[in-house]
Amino acid sequence: MATTNKNNFGVRQALNNKGVNNSRIGYSNGYVTVDGKNFLKPGSVANGSAMSTQQNFNSAWQGMSPTKPVSVPTVAKASPMVQAANNVRNNMTTSTFTPPTPRLEQTLNSLSGLANTQAAKLPEFKYDPDSDPAYQAALREAQANLATAQRNTNAGLRATGQGKSSYSETLANQLANRSMESIANTTLPQMMQQAYGRFIDKANYDQSAAQQQAQQLANLYGLQYQQDVTKPMAEAQLTGNYMPAEARQAINDILTFKNQAETKGTTAQQRADLSAQADNRRKILESLGINSAAYGANVNANNAAQNASTGFRTLQGQQQDLQRKESNLNAANVVSQMTGRAVTPQDDWQGLNRQANNPNTPLTLQAQQQQFNNSLAARQQEFNEGQQSWENQFNQAKFDEDVRQFGLNYAIDQQRTAIQQDGNTIDWLKYGDSLNGTTAKYSGASVNQVIDGIRQQYADPTTKKIPTDEKTQELIYQQVVAMNLPDGQDDQAMLMSGLSRDTIKKLDQKYGIASGN
Repeated sequence: MATTNKNNFGVRQALNNKGVNNSRIGYSNGYVTVDGKNFLKPGSVANGSAMSTQQNFNSAWQGMSPTKPVSVPTVAKASPMVQAANNVRNNMTTSTFTPPTPRLEQTLNSLSGLANTQAAKLPEFKYDPDSDPAYQAALREAQANLATAQRNTNAGLRATGQGKSSYSETLANQLANRSMESIANTTLPQMMQQAYGRFIDKANYDQSAAQQQAQQLANLYGLQYQQDVTKPMAEAQLTGNYMPAEARQAINDILTFKNQAETKGTTAQQRADLSAQADNRRKILESLGINSAAYGANVNANNAAQNASTGFRTLQGQQQDLQRKESNLNAANVVSQMTGRAVTPQDDWQGLNRQANNPNTPLTLQAQQQQFNNSLAARQQEFNEGQQSWENQFNQAKFDEDVRQFGLNYAIDQQRTAIQQDGNTIDWLKYGDSLNGTTAKYSGASVNQVIDGIRQQYADPTTKKIPTDEKTQELIYQQVVAMNLPDGQDDQAMLMSGLSRDTIKKLDQKYGIASGN
């Protein structure tokens, strides 16, 4: 089968340009098929690629579907990552942007198409002597030899006086018949065998070329897989971040376009073209779920390079983040417990000490409680010291008054009586503590001190007696209760201040206080 140099139009590439995906293109029984239907019989098949003339392709394309054009899929078949990103994108926007087919898939489609071509059986061998130059040359040579032989025979006959006769014609016909029989029985089979040999040689050559091309595609696929899959996965295991190869390439392209656009001497039209290409790459990033704002048209090349995305956090990376947060939280809790400052977790643990040393860092609840207790203890100490000072001044004033009114001996006897009463009170308290198994000691005012304070506050200056009206007795009751004397001593102070047991019981009921023994 002759091949003309007009068959230089690649059928598969032309179908791709028309929007027909490789998965829809096949080869069967000598025809290029689309969706399983015969589309075009190629003029030749070179290196596994069907070739034809552009005119034949255009005619086949127009006759393929006169009323309904071939539909172009909205989203080309892509990797699972791209498909997942497309699903998210389609749920959020009505953009008709179609992400480009990843190069791994393009290589695999080419390899698959080549395999389909090789799987097709060889076309039937047909021999046409009229179109075989070698046969025609042999035929012309045989005819020339026949003419020469006839001329020589005629010349020999004329020399013997026979000339043109029935014998000479018969002899000429016999020469012609023998020559044609030789061509039919010898030359034609030889030419046919030679043509079949060339047919087989071409088929073997095409198969060998296709195998070489398949091996090259397989090697290319392996390199691309190493670059686009194996390497990113290895980086993801080390860093916890995964960057799809399509996204990495798109980012590199954007940075290249920005650097070119910012180069001195770039024209406005060139910048517009570069911006359009960068917009296409930004759409790719968005389709993959990566925010392209960091690479926007308003961001220069330097800032865009600094904003380079690290991709997606893997499950292992997320687990590492969680472990790091837990470690930071535990470290912050330890520093907080040691220092009493509510420090904030951070990656730099040395900064925790800087936070704790900052006086503006708030206290922890435990530290605030301790601070409150310390403050309360300090105020209690100040109160006790002030009370003791008041008691000392009161006792001194009472002693001086007793000396003035009743003499020194009476004043000394009063002091002895007070000391004895305080001693008895302490003994009773110790005895009660031993019965209750308690060890806490009361360190407040004594009964005599409470009584002396009440007398000084409520006693009539003239009669030296405490009024017994209901209002005064209730005030005395409230004051004694506020002193928080040990059980039994509060009743003693009230009785010595003029309150009866009935009055005390009545006021206990009024204020919800259980009566002591």
